[in-house]
Amino acid sequence: MKRTAPLESADTITAPRSPEGRGPMTVAQIHADLMQLVRSGHFRPGSQLPNERQLAEHYGTSRQQVRDAMLILQEAGLVARKVGSGTYLSEQAPQIIERIDAEVDVHASHAHSFIETLEARLVLEPGVAALAARNISAAQQADLKAALEAVRAATTWLDYKSRIYLFARAYYVASGNSFLLWTFDQILKARADHKFDGQREAGSVAEIVLRHSYDQLHAIYQAIAAGDEVRAEAVTRTYLIGIAASSSLG
Repeated sequence: MKRTAPLESADTITAPRSPEGRGPMTVAQIHADLMQLVRSGHFRPGSQLPNERQLAEHYGTSRQQVRDAMLILQEAGLVARKVGSGTYLSEQAPQIIERIDAEVDVHASHAHSFIETLEARLVLEPGVAALAARNISAAQQADLKAALEAVRAATTWLDYKSRIYLFARAYYVASGNSFLLWTFDQILKARADHKFDGQREAGSVAEIVLRHSYDQLHAIYQAIAAGDEVRAEAVTRTYLIGIAASSSLG
């Protein structure tokens, strides 16, 4: 998978400056352009953004305009300012962008809510991944790899969410425990019946979201494929805890 290096200065931003003779870019225009850079994966989660002076020079506007645009990003939880250090993209940026783009309501009320199904997965899934690492066959490993690559190739948000769950289902299959697989199928049905609580299921998925999910799932795949039960359990737990932590932001 091709990786994009993080930006370290405004020199590498390719967005156009304000057209000659039309005045400086507005706060809304700067904000929209920065959002596009975040969505495209130009900045990696946790990376430092160019400073106000660099951005003001790039956009041909004042530092106050840039400051106001950055404040909008900060209020959305996408960036954090560290005194004496600079402004950084949030580690939770992929989840925030996904929630904004798909209008996801993680607190939607259902008979079996997202939070309930996530709690169930946290109880079961790390152990399931360990079982998969112990029992996976060559054919099942190929299926797991194919499910992983399918996530990266998703074209709509609903397709993307479905493929993430199908990747998880592949290691439930590999665990060799039919009861655990049946249990996960109930979780999958509960989520799919409500279209994973997104309101824009036909929308596209930002590169930063796809890349983040792929990297996390790839770590699970590598541990299972290597037959490393301890690592498979640990990375799966870390993955699910990360989902739970990001859900508390909504």
